[in-house]
Amino acid sequence: MELNRLSFNPRKRSAYETFDLTVLLVKQHAVALVSLYLMMAVPVFLIVSFLVNWGIGGFVVWWLKPVFERPLLDYMSKAVFNQPVNIMSSLKSLKQLKIADMLAHLTVFRLSPNRAFLAPVEQLERLSGERKTKRKQVLFASTKPKQTLWMLFCVHFEFILLMGISALTIALVPHSFSAQEAMYQLFEAPIWVEIAFNFIYIISISLVAPLFVTGGFLAYLHRRVELEGWDIELAFKNIRTRLAGVVSAVTLFILTTFTLQPSTSYAEQIDKQAVKEQVTALYNEPNVIETETTWVPNIEAKDSSSESDWSWLIDVFTAIGEVFGIFVWVLVGLLVIWLVYYLMQKRGFFANLSLPERTKVNEEPVIPTLFAEIKSKDLPTDLIAAAKQCFEQGEHRLALAYLLHHALSWAQQQHDVRLHRSMTERECKRAIDARVPNQGQAIFARLFSAWVTVAWGHKTPDIDFIELTEQVTTMTAKTKEQAHEA
Repeated sequence: MELNRLSFNPRKRSAYETFDLTVLLVKQHAVALVSLYLMMAVPVFLIVSFLVNWGIGGFVVWWLKPVFERPLLDYMSKAVFNQPVNIMSSLKSLKQLKIADMLAHLTVFRLSPNRAFLAPVEQLERLSGERKTKRKQVLFASTKPKQTLWMLFCVHFEFILLMGISALTIALVPHSFSAQEAMYQLFEAPIWVEIAFNFIYIISISLVAPLFVTGGFLAYLHRRVELEGWDIELAFKNIRTRLAGVVSAVTLFILTTFTLQPSTSYAEQIDKQAVKEQVTALYNEPNVIETETTWVPNIEAKDSSSESDWSWLIDVFTAIGEVFGIFVWVLVGLLVIWLVYYLMQKRGFFANLSLPERTKVNEEPVIPTLFAEIKSKDLPTDLIAAAKQCFEQGEHRLALAYLLHHALSWAQQQHDVRLHRSMTERECKRAIDARVPNQGQAIFARLFSAWVTVAWGHKTPDIDFIELTEQVTTMTAKTKEQAHEA
């Protein structure tokens, strides 16, 4: 490993400094890392979606995240040491993964926040068995890589990107609709909405995965800096490079000097027994070496046949713990199997989800705020009669308001037209045209035209109000009779 080729200074850093360095490195290789992740996730999503359905495709992509992260690790392990990197060669690194390790990461350690921190032990160091276990213990000894916080940050970042891109997509859809309609239609969405949502999710995770993988890898490297003293080694290498010539000359001088010395040794013979006695006397001096006596219970030294031996009880609790652990994992496995079966039966996450049915009996019609003259407490019982009376008294605006109120209430109850209080006349007309038959659309067009003339133009409408009132009455009465006959 050539430490002098590292793209960053190998010094001791805190976890937060490591994450700052992660952002800088990912910015340098963002296009390649995102492209690498999409090259794996998109084909898998399309294949599973066409074979099963789109919801299962998105779930499989989420489940295979630990596999998709390994080529990113291979790419960054070369980029950090300024080695030639290639997307295709990083994809080929999937062939070198051990099936047993990947099955463990897809089941037992699927939700572990430390998978990016420990992945280099399996993929780069290629350790297995007891050596791998001991290596992971050494990496975790007396250190806090804060991988849980890093994973929580990445998960929240994914969610923010998912919601932000989804909201931007909804905002750019033609024939804009309110946020309330968008949230309601999400659960009754057509298949293209489900496909778009899953593609947005794949884009979100492909933008965050390089951060998660690189953060874990740099935390692993900085742990090795602490354990193996890479910073000290690199400093000595730099000193050796600068002083190579001087050291060579000094070494040659010393070798020459010792070569010219006489071969006869005049060193005195050492009395080993006397040296041993001097060392023992030195250790016995009270003021030379400070000693401290600490009491530690020696459980193993006790006789196993004594009455106070409780080792059998420890074995019992250990066995109970192992059985309980196996039972918990069996429950987790059954839960996963049931979840997959449920998703396959329901055909994805959103296909069969629906809001509770709205009861039309208790639901009051929503009247837009453009009718400011009408107050709920002052609303007459017979709106048609009130409209005729107001028109005869010259209150054309209030008469049309009553007539429109009656017609809009009928449209909501009979044709399930969704109106909101913030709608304008044009938005109300558009919602009505999507639900009401053609004959009713013509009547509503006359109503809104007369209303705009009175409310905004402050003019007397050029209409036959009695005829218009009879048309509205006939339209609403005909529907009521048909519903009664049915």
